[in-house]
Amino acid sequence: MVKKILVFLLIVFPLIGNAQEYVDVIGINYSKSLDTKYSSNSESTSISIFDSKVLLPIVLNEKTAVITGFDFSIKRLKLFPNESFSELYYTRLKLGITTEHSDKWTGTYVLLPVIASDYKNLNSSDIYIGAIAFWTNKIRKDLNYKFGFYTGNERFGFFFTPLVGIYYKSPNLKYEITALMPGIFDANMILNNDLKLGIDYKGISETFRLHDEKRPPTYAENSTLEFSTYLENNSLIKNLLLRLKVGYATNDYYVYDLQDKIDFSLTPVKFGNNRTRLNSSFNSSVLIKIEAIYRFNISSNK
Repeated sequence: MVKKILVFLLIVFPLIGNAQEYVDVIGINYSKSLDTKYSSNSESTSISIFDSKVLLPIVLNEKTAVITGFDFSIKRLKLFPNESFSELYYTRLKLGITTEHSDKWTGTYVLLPVIASDYKNLNSSDIYIGAIAFWTNKIRKDLNYKFGFYTGNERFGFFFTPLVGIYYKSPNLKYEITALMPGIFDANMILNNDLKLGIDYKGISETFRLHDEKRPPTYAENSTLEFSTYLENNSLIKNLLLRLKVGYATNDYYVYDLQDKIDFSLTPVKFGNNRTRLNSSFNSSVLIKIEAIYRFNISSNK
């Protein structure tokens, strides 16, 4: 049984990871932005976020695998000063395929249905449909580049996001860069066998349907940029990465009337954006995050 599982992982993960020698199958993190002030007054709120990601691939043959999994997060904050905390839930399913088109090119195509709201009165207005497609060109074992797009609908309307990325590992294996912009960037260096020092960036854009009986129907739009530096340790279990991050977050959560939308979004530009914001803007704040990742190392298991 163990041998069958190992063979399965060795077949499927190179398809997903391409030039990368690992795949992160489970990730869990908790972050807190301290004393985030509103621009309109002296009041402030904390912003707590629990986030989890799971990847569950199913191999079809040596060139193709089905990608399944899910993301789940909870955000807790005050959308309005002097009001109680709101909890915003985000569940995204993953269903797609990754396939080798040639020795150099691999394509990944994933459907991403989302349920995002305060989960008080779930209905069809809480559901969104997205999709991602990208192609990876393997230059050599330690270098590849990617391009593609992420598209779908949010509560504000339809969006289209071009994607470009790179993976690079230095010849001495000390330095590593992973990026899929405009959403993800990570660069790290090995300090010793169990410790890494890194910097990362994460761009977040998502919407949540709000069910508040005190107000007309509304939705919240999260627009956040996170910049942090981190220490990573895997001395407890080799495949378990523990990270402590400290950084800066440009948190902002816009609240709009449910019918207040835009014409079209070509990230980062929103066309026809004449919406009226109903809450105060948020100032940037210090970010503290703890993170645990289970990483399957392909090369070490071969």
